[in-house]
Amino acid sequence: MIKIIFKNQLLLLVCFVIAFGCITSCKKDSNANSGKVELLSFGPSGAQHGDTIVFIGNNLDKVTSIRFVNDSIPASGFIKQTSEQIKLVLPQTTEEGLVILRTPTGSVVSKTLLNFTVTTTVTSVTAQARPGDNITIKGQYVNWITQIMFAKDIPVTTFVSKSLNQLVVKVPVNARSGILTFTYGGSKPLSFDSNSPLIVTLPTITGISPNPIAKGGNLTITGTDLDLVGGVSFKGIANPVTTFVSQSATQIVVAVPANANRGTVTLVAKSGLTVESATSLKFIGDLPDLAPLAYAIYEDALQGSWQNWGWGTTIDFANTENVRDGAAAIKVNYTGNWSALKFANGNVSTAPYTELTFAIFGTTGTDGKVIHVQPSGGTNYPITIKEGQWVEFKIPLSQLGSPATITDIMFQNESWTGIVYMDHVGLR
Repeated sequence: MIKIIFKNQLLLLVCFVIAFGCITSCKKDSNANSGKVELLSFGPSGAQHGDTIVFIGNNLDKVTSIRFVNDSIPASGFIKQTSEQIKLVLPQTTEEGLVILRTPTGSVVSKTLLNFTVTTTVTSVTAQARPGDNITIKGQYVNWITQIMFAKDIPVTTFVSKSLNQLVVKVPVNARSGILTFTYGGSKPLSFDSNSPLIVTLPTITGISPNPIAKGGNLTITGTDLDLVGGVSFKGIANPVTTFVSQSATQIVVAVPANANRGTVTLVAKSGLTVESATSLKFIGDLPDLAPLAYAIYEDALQGSWQNWGWGTTIDFANTENVRDGAAAIKVNYTGNWSALKFANGNVSTAPYTELTFAIFGTTGTDGKVIHVQPSGGTNYPITIKEGQWVEFKIPLSQLGSPATITDIMFQNESWTGIVYMDHVGLR
């Protein structure tokens, strides 16, 4: 009796398996024979342009065309077409993306992207352009470029036009001259640099007038590509002037700030780069230029090996707030009694020279204060400051002890604190 029951159970299990298989098979046949177009797979993945690609599915003989990104191939262009398979050659201009199978009753969209293995090359780039201009990039598969990095790290991902062999892109207004970096897509996105830099045009200055000018007056700057200028800098002004009376490609008219100092005028391009005038702007009522130094210790900057070894002071050797001659002066803040600015680490024979010269401007509260000037190997010489004006001092070396060699010069205050400006320090 046990054997009979077991045999009956086994027979039922076998019948169930056979019945399930029949049902599944019938379902597959039903899908295939329903007339519905199905895309099951396509490949190979990472194909190259010109390769043969195969689509596998059901009722594919009803496909009238296949749409790729940038391309469409009609059924007449297929290598092979059956109900279960389509073979075709990938066009050169096809890009990465979803594939669409067109049929008389609608479209079937792939669930996965068609990927490629591509190698983009660039053979030429426009050599020079203004910010805002279009440049042309030529090469192979440049339509795969997804980003161009301009100097200094300015990315562009939107293009004027793209084709297989040519790409047109607008130069950003803040771009600078430099190498371009191209990033292109595919199954493995890559980057490479241009062989030569793109030269981005900068503005130029051909003249400034009137010169000298009254402070607060309108200054006319002439030149080329002046419409690329975003600001004009004046000596003694912390920030560029960005509002102009008028501006064109060949001329800028700008009001000169009342607290501007004499010196060169600097154009600030929208890229942040600067262009300096060849001549200095002067003002009506300015003091005359100082006579040239035969030996300069300070002239817009410390010269040669000279350094500051002073104490109890805060020194700015590139100050443009108040300049007597040239582009910069020394701002000396005496913060303690008997402090000093000390020019040191120099070595100059005094044989060819007869005097030490320099100019000093006293600020509020310094009128009548004394600074002691003493070179190495020499004697102390006191000078008196005048508040609110530049005074040029010319001290004969004989009154400084006639030192044969000067390696340092000390400018020491007494029992007072305050700020002075110093300029044009040297020997004649």
